[in-house]
Amino acid sequence: MLEKDIDLDRLFYPETIAVVGASSAGSGLMWGGNTYLEGSIKMNFRGKLYPVNPRAESILGIKAYSSISDIPEEIDLAVFSIPHTSALLVMKDCAKKRVKFVHLFTAGFSETGHAENIALEKEIISLARQNGMRLIGPNCMGIYCPEGGVAWTNELPSASGTIGFLSQSGQLAGHLILDGTLEGLSFNKVVSFGNASDLQAHEFLSYFAHDERIKLIGAYLEGLQDGDAFFETARKLTRKKPLVIWKGGQTEGGSRAAQSHTASIAGSPLVWEGLCRQAGIISVHSMEEMIFTLATLQKLSFVPGTNIAVLGGAGGGSVTMTDCAEREGLKVPKLSPATIAGLQEFVDLQGASVQNPLDIMPALIGPGRFKKLIDLLNKDDNIDALFFAQRMDLFYRVLGSSMIQAMIEMTIEATKMLKKPTFIIVETADSLEEEKLREMALEKYNAQGIPVFPSFAMASRVLFNMNQYYRYLDSLK
Repeated sequence: MLEKDIDLDRLFYPETIAVVGASSAGSGLMWGGNTYLEGSIKMNFRGKLYPVNPRAESILGIKAYSSISDIPEEIDLAVFSIPHTSALLVMKDCAKKRVKFVHLFTAGFSETGHAENIALEKEIISLARQNGMRLIGPNCMGIYCPEGGVAWTNELPSASGTIGFLSQSGQLAGHLILDGTLEGLSFNKVVSFGNASDLQAHEFLSYFAHDERIKLIGAYLEGLQDGDAFFETARKLTRKKPLVIWKGGQTEGGSRAAQSHTASIAGSPLVWEGLCRQAGIISVHSMEEMIFTLATLQKLSFVPGTNIAVLGGAGGGSVTMTDCAEREGLKVPKLSPATIAGLQEFVDLQGASVQNPLDIMPALIGPGRFKKLIDLLNKDDNIDALFFAQRMDLFYRVLGSSMIQAMIEMTIEATKMLKKPTFIIVETADSLEEEKLREMALEKYNAQGIPVFPSFAMASRVLFNMNQYYRYLDSLK
């Protein structure tokens, strides 16, 4: 296993936090000095908070100090929410105070491309290294650790989970937390680290690898300053924990945007994908794919093969579902003769199909029939998983809301009986009533730990990606 590269405990679990740039009048910004204080208050931070502002006596009811030097205790973490032109002066104050970690929320450094701003960033980093300080950023949101009582805003959930996430983008990190929570994701630690002028991706990755609270890891990256160290760390990490990465800046325009965003240099997409395969990294290509891959990894204790039975299709829908699944690398094989014979005992073949995909929804309404289907699939060695597409608009028109609720409960019971994973697909509904039923279904399925997806394509892609990861692990045995 990895040797522990760095101890970041006092970064994620500080005992004292100084916020430089908090204001008694508020900043009027979505994020800033005050929101870091508000975030820690919401997270029930058990240490001491020190707002720093020479023109305020108190901020949010907390005594303020004129400078870092005036604070009576040692400081574990200092957050800078100040203009970049003031950052060097405050860094010198931090050096005298022997601050352990500095988070530069402040932007306006090397990502601008201006020589003087690049030089200022280098001077700040040099000062930090000379004085034993480690620095996050510049140009980033910093730390979110509910257990440690640290967050960059009070909008983030206060419950702690099992996912670690590192991101060069603060905006995407925030979206992932908020949108992912709706899909059942629970985060233990998140770090937005921006320009990575000091603390880099592989150092956070190594720390997460050793953290027993963290069971799986995700990342959004735009570029790596030390690619060799990162992939060496990743190769060791993925033997123990899944690692899912979304790489930004893989097109010419995206690479330019990455350079102006975090001063990162993006690499060739083909080279990147090859390195990910060699290191056992699950590579994804959107926020949605990241969320649903992490959610499924969090829910499933094992990953099946790629042979799926499809339920819920009809006519042309069955054809397009099969095409979609097989484009994503899955297979929709024939059911075993025993399964087909068992289905024919209660399915009227007129207007239905016991081939795979299964167009048999009306036949499952009768008592005990869904259980019979599950018994047959459990015994069918041709099938590794069940994909169940639930069209709320169609079900609502045919069954009505009360029957949909019964179907949801029936589905939950079926997933408990099936010894193979069930992937539920519930697409966006057309009407307000249908959307309410959809949201109810999502809430109930997520509460039961059942993988649920907004599209057949996303469910197929996630299963294939996860299957590739577990095949990688098998290759190491």
